[in-house]
Amino acid sequence: MKSWIALVARFVVILLAIFTLVSMVAADAWWVRVFDFPRLQFAIVLVVAIIALLVTKSKRLVIWLPVGLLALAFQVGQILPYFSIMPKKAVDADECAVPDRLHIASLNVLQKNTDYQATIDYVRAEDPDIFLAMENDQAWTDALSEALDADYPYSMKIPQPNTYGMAMWSRLPFAEVERNELAGGGTPSIKARIQRADGGIMTLFAVHPRPPRPGQDSGQRDAELVLLADLVRESGRPTLVVGDFNDVGWSSVTETFQRIGQLIDPRKGRGFNATFDARNPLMRWPLDHLFHTDDFGVTRFEVGEDVGSDHFPLEVELCLKPSEFAPQQEAPDLTQEAINDARDELEEASLGGAGPDAEKLTVEDDGDEHEAYAAE
Repeated sequence: MKSWIALVARFVVILLAIFTLVSMVAADAWWVRVFDFPRLQFAIVLVVAIIALLVTKSKRLVIWLPVGLLALAFQVGQILPYFSIMPKKAVDADECAVPDRLHIASLNVLQKNTDYQATIDYVRAEDPDIFLAMENDQAWTDALSEALDADYPYSMKIPQPNTYGMAMWSRLPFAEVERNELAGGGTPSIKARIQRADGGIMTLFAVHPRPPRPGQDSGQRDAELVLLADLVRESGRPTLVVGDFNDVGWSSVTETFQRIGQLIDPRKGRGFNATFDARNPLMRWPLDHLFHTDDFGVTRFEVGEDVGSDHFPLEVELCLKPSEFAPQQEAPDLTQEAINDARDELEEASLGGAGPDAEKLTVEDDGDEHEAYAAE
């Protein structure tokens, strides 16, 4: 029996070591990028396999134990910053005056889910200032509009039948709102300039790019995030980005997005907060995100209740006090390496003419001018 357990443990260590190496390859092939997601699951399985190797005193332990430990170290290193034992990337906002508060909830409703009332009841109970819905087709848009329009007089609705519809409801007035389609593929995004109670303006971007999956590589998603980051940087401060990224925060693409946009990930240090898959407790990872400039502090960052979708809602309460919070936290630096990575993502996405067109623009890094890309 021990020999069989040891054999299985060795096989698992070898397999997950291969998966770990594949995930380190800089390629947008879907079968490479899917290994970015289950880091926590891989780490747990590796721990079990390593324990099995030790207990059974497996053959060639001197070989397989280091292999397993190296793979485990890499997997844990990717996800460790997101757990509550680690320092928080975004500063806490323990006290916040009413005019400075901003409460946002976002939810991928799952287009084929027809339990509209569960989501309506959730929004009414959560009572956010801004609610973002994704995967809304016309039926979802009609149902939510009927229920929410009276309480949320400002909205932008983009119903689509391809699971990439998007709609935003807000109690705060829009000084300006526009639809964008940064990387094609029928995946819209929203840019809203929102007027605060004190008359100030903040910018909010909503995004939902396509995921990597069989028959669909990650190029379109990666390009959209890079192009969005350029728009974020150009929009000034304060700025937020919210949505279903179909990516995890520790991926190289999302890290490049944060550096180009100079945005903070408030999830770091506040828990894993997995939003997908709500239907499978064994396969969950954080796909829904909110990133912000250093003007904001965080009052609450949580995952909401099950509302019948394959995603849980993301609930975030922020406090906007640039003079207080900006000196206490540090957004990622816009480095030449990040700009080069962004260039590479766009060039790879454009191979064969399938990706977005891009043109050069000038950005600054420590006083030096570098080239990056933005949508035409």
